[in-house]
Amino acid sequence: MSEPKNREEIEEKYKWKLSDIFPSDEAFESAFENVRKTAAEFASFEGKLASGAVTLKKALDELCEINENLLSVAAYACMHRDEDNEVSKYRAMADRVGDLESEVMEASSFLEPEIISAGKETVEKYMEECEELSEYRQFFHNLFREAEHILDEKSEKLLAATMPMGGASHDVFSAMNNADIRFGKIKGENGEEEELTHSRYGIFLESGNREVRKAAYEAMYAQYKGFKNTFAAMYAGSVKSDLFYAKTKKFPSTLLMKLSGSFIPESVYAKLVEDVNEGIDELSGYLELRKKILGVSGLCMYDLYVPIVPEDEGDIPYEEACAMVLKAVAPLGEAYVNDMRRAFSERWVDVFENRGKTSGAYSWGDNRNHPFVLMNYQGKIEDVFTLAHEMGHAMHSYYTNKTQPSVYRDYKIFVAEVASTVNENLLLEYLLRDAKGTRRAYLLGRKLEAIRTTFYRQTMFAEFEKKAHGAYSEGTPLTAETLCDMYGKVNKKYYGKVCECDENISYEWARIPHFYTSFYVYQYATGFAAATRIKELVLSDGKNADAYMEFLKSGSSDYPLNLLKSAGVDLEDGTAVRSVVNDMKTATDELKLLLDK
Repeated sequence: MSEPKNREEIEEKYKWKLSDIFPSDEAFESAFENVRKTAAEFASFEGKLASGAVTLKKALDELCEINENLLSVAAYACMHRDEDNEVSKYRAMADRVGDLESEVMEASSFLEPEIISAGKETVEKYMEECEELSEYRQFFHNLFREAEHILDEKSEKLLAATMPMGGASHDVFSAMNNADIRFGKIKGENGEEEELTHSRYGIFLESGNREVRKAAYEAMYAQYKGFKNTFAAMYAGSVKSDLFYAKTKKFPSTLLMKLSGSFIPESVYAKLVEDVNEGIDELSGYLELRKKILGVSGLCMYDLYVPIVPEDEGDIPYEEACAMVLKAVAPLGEAYVNDMRRAFSERWVDVFENRGKTSGAYSWGDNRNHPFVLMNYQGKIEDVFTLAHEMGHAMHSYYTNKTQPSVYRDYKIFVAEVASTVNENLLLEYLLRDAKGTRRAYLLGRKLEAIRTTFYRQTMFAEFEKKAHGAYSEGTPLTAETLCDMYGKVNKKYYGKVCECDENISYEWARIPHFYTSFYVYQYATGFAAATRIKELVLSDGKNADAYMEFLKSGSSDYPLNLLKSAGVDLEDGTAVRSVVNDMKTATDELKLLLDK
């Protein structure tokens, strides 16, 4: 494994083309100042929104324009920062964008309270008078539904001004986790010293050499253990900030505040945890099979990621990965395939790891151009699945941006993981189609790992989050000791029937960036369940692909549960969630029979 390159050593064709947003830093600065100027001017609408339909429509249109420009500015600065977190220029630009976001929120904070004050009947009357205003009907519906949680104008302005402080914990975590912390070197499979990074950690854990896995695991958690109090302070700060906003907005808890944004009943969250808990025996059955196949007397936490059936192929060039994903998504139609092909050829993707680059992968961008994808591609089959996943996000955003008016282009987080997981599922089914013998066994093992990591593990994270937030709201300080105790117990519930849950794993909470976006991770599990059902529908009848494509174009034009129902999935009855548990058992049984032959 070679050492990470510096950014300038990466070929241009493998770097995303952020000039599609702004041609230069100077253009960014001009747009930045324009957002600041127009946000300040927006204050002229204050006190006038109830004066008539035309004024209200103009105010909403202008605010959408400001927010779209703000998103362009934010995407350009933050994605440049993510290219190399050690470049102070772009870190400073991203910090300034955070302040600008607060300015925009403060300048527009009067809008929602003023519309609510005007009253639902007045707004309905205005929509009758001005047909074009009806474009905002779903926006108004959302607003009046949430009216009790919207404060008076003065309070909303004050709250908006606190937003940069609210994100401080995440900013500190990101800087520490991506730029400052170093994990040292370990001996790789060839016996030579190799640097341990976030991206390489996953590769080391997949090593067939158990000593390499153990060394990477212990080296990684030694650093988190060494900085346990710092990470605890950062996470506690994030939890405290969330609870402050929840209480200020008159929500009983942070969980209810977060669910409210997507209009998800708490029963969906609770039922997910309940149903997955009832399916822990199925998870344990898979872990027992893993233990048997690996031939270990005790299954350790660092044994969970090594493929139980080794890959039968070497490194996969990036171009080959793109071709595989394009073939896999063919059931979604020619237009979908062609649009994704454009993404690969027109440099929407930042492909390879370099020093200082933000770890992991994501899709983001502004609403006017096209989305972008950040990767840290290492040439493994898992990277191909990650590419399919992130391109699912990108295509969801692309179609929503092309179809929906500005106000509905930001689809709700609850449905955000559906499109990405549909693509992963289609890729798996494409690869399984003609697979036999060892190849099929490997892919079944990969399927089981997808269920474990995206369904069970994310639900475990969700359960920990609920406990952590609940403990703090009840007066328990979130110290390193209390967080480790909570996380260790939850981890043991999921894995303890089979695995040796050592002390190191109790520090895993410290390295999970999604915890700084509270109550996000459960949606990976619900999204996985929904995506499994959509995949089945698409592959069973090509006409179902049309319904799914309409879902991709819907943005936030309706409530998430309604949008999923239109695509054939009802998450409120628990059927989709329980079906994944059944899939775990079915795949485990098939793999067991296949390997016994």
